Amino acid sequence: MSTPQASTLSAGTQLIHQLFYFLDEAKYPQLVELFKPQCIWKRQGELLTSHEQILQALSKRPTTQRIRHVISNTFLSASEPTRASLTAYMTAYRFDNGQQTVGAVTISRPFRLSVVHAKLEAVNGQWRVAELDLVPEFEFAADSAPAGASQP
Repeated sequence: MSTPQASTLSAGTQLIHQLFYFLDEAKYPQLVELFKPQCIWKRQGELLTSHEQILQALSKRPTTQRIRHVISNTFLSASEPTRASLTAYMTAYRFDNGQQTVGAVTISRPFRLSVVHAKLEAVNGQWRVAELDLVPEFEFAADSAPAGASQP
């Protein structure tokens, strides 16, 4: 039997997964539709408060970048019938050699691990992001050359 909280967790998890998929695929118009019209996204030191600001910020992302955000450890930290707070971990993997790439690429480490804090609100029966904050926890060090190897 599904409880209201389990249903909210499922819908909230789906919403956050979809948001990061749209981000990874550069489907920005679809991404902004997952936010309330008046929203808050604390993104990379910027405070974005509307769909227009989100689209403008995302338009600056490199078009040669391949990035994947993996969301895990998702749970509800608060839940009401029309509002919920969701917390998760996000591990980002990134590759950008300045060219469009096709097929698998080789990387040796994740880029970053952050904690996702999302406040969700039901709008016309659909969950939407009211606030999103990504708090970096770990930055992964660049690979170093093996001892004795020359640096390019």
